[in-house]
Amino acid sequence: MSYAITNSGWRAIGEGWELAEGETYTEKLPEWLLMVAEHQRIEASARITLNSLMDEADKLIQPLQDDYDVGDITDDNHARWKAWKRYRSALSKTPERGGWPATPDWPTQPQT
Repeated sequence: MSYAITNSGWRAIGEGWELAEGETYTEKLPEWLLMVAEHQRIEASARITLNSLMDEADKLIQPLQDDYDVGDITDDNHARWKAWKRYRSALSKTPERGGWPATPDWPTQPQT
């Protein structure tokens, strides 16, 4: 199999296929390019998890936020609202902390 590679990816090509601008022909993918692809895979997986956790937090926060906004929040729900808002804030900062993306430092979810 042959490949057209760039500094960030590759595509399999057949005999006689033309290279696009910036591509180089090779018959074997270089190790550095495989490492780039693995890092991209790890990053994408971490982002999927982060987005899922953020969506879950948003779904729990929204009804509490509505109660807060209209002044109908109870003391217990006010505490839950604050805990989940702190959690969501910590989640949003996860990519800035050490270990990202291979071993993210995920914050602990509040006990609902």
